[in-house]
Amino acid sequence: MPKRFYDIIVVGAGPSGSVCATRTAEAGLSTLVLEQHHAAGEFVNCTGIIGAEAFDLLELPRETILSSLGSLTFISPSGKRFHYDPDASLAHIVCRKKFDSTLANIATRAGAQFQYGVRARSLKVDTSGVEVDLGDGQDPLRANAIVIATGFGTNLPQQVGLKNPPHIIYGVQAEVPMTEMQSTEIYVGNQVAPHSFAWVVPVGEGRARVGMTVPKHAPHYFEQFMRSAHVFPRLQTNEWKMQLSLVPLGMMPRSYTDRVLVVGEAAGQVKTTTQGGIYYGMLCATFAAEVLREAAAKKDFGRKALSRYERLWQRKIGPEIRAGEHLRQLLTRLSDERLDELIALGT
Repeated sequence: MPKRFYDIIVVGAGPSGSVCATRTAEAGLSTLVLEQHHAAGEFVNCTGIIGAEAFDLLELPRETILSSLGSLTFISPSGKRFHYDPDASLAHIVCRKKFDSTLANIATRAGAQFQYGVRARSLKVDTSGVEVDLGDGQDPLRANAIVIATGFGTNLPQQVGLKNPPHIIYGVQAEVPMTEMQSTEIYVGNQVAPHSFAWVVPVGEGRARVGMTVPKHAPHYFEQFMRSAHVFPRLQTNEWKMQLSLVPLGMMPRSYTDRVLVVGEAAGQVKTTTQGGIYYGMLCATFAAEVLREAAAKKDFGRKALSRYERLWQRKIGPEIRAGEHLRQLLTRLSDERLDELIALGT
């Protein structure tokens, strides 16, 4: 059977993949999105916090907002509290399943095609295009270029000679019914979430997303936090479903090669301080689409032509990621006593 050919194949139907697909389809490029799950937004482990300004900048679907992040309460290892109450909402918390599916629908209306329940198992780049092997006896697909927007953990970048982001951290979270939630709570301390932080984020209707990032032993620290005096007395359940995932720390050394761009968490486009990657990924997806449109017009998808993608996103978010890396390194050296002192200074 003949191989099916597209201008662009996007691997991953998360926010980054759908935003990129929308922009390339709007430019008249035949675009196919491959998603290994059976619907967009399935099995997502994410707090769903997106900066308020992103909704205007990227015209994001506001109907997916569950609640807004306004006031913040920082809790030190000894229980000292610093409350921050800004004049306006800092961010919005979205329903990720609805958010992802809405963005996929927008891409579909723009002309992108979606194929669910299939996994891109391998990539082969040659002078005439990229071949995507789906396995299971399915015919391979071909495209002028591929966008890897799978999230972190795929080996597709390594198959085309690219390297992973330099470090990882574990993210663990559960959504639970909970009471007495006046603000988003941030907990620090080496007995709570060593070298990182834990959170309680209200999402409306008496529910909260409770989680943390830690460099190791994530299930142990998470269960300990859930059963702590800070959390357990307010829970309206004795059972919860823990979701665990890997989160990159730092940017991959290079996010492009011949006919391939890497977008979102897979490229390390994640805030180093909060490990939030939705906004960064979608922003970089717009840069990827811009560069792919230019490459298609010139009929040149080589490494040099696609290198502009990295210059665009590095210029926009690279300094903030690097500053966050330095801040995180500083915080990892602080003792619980020093964390207590810093939070006390803010009260």
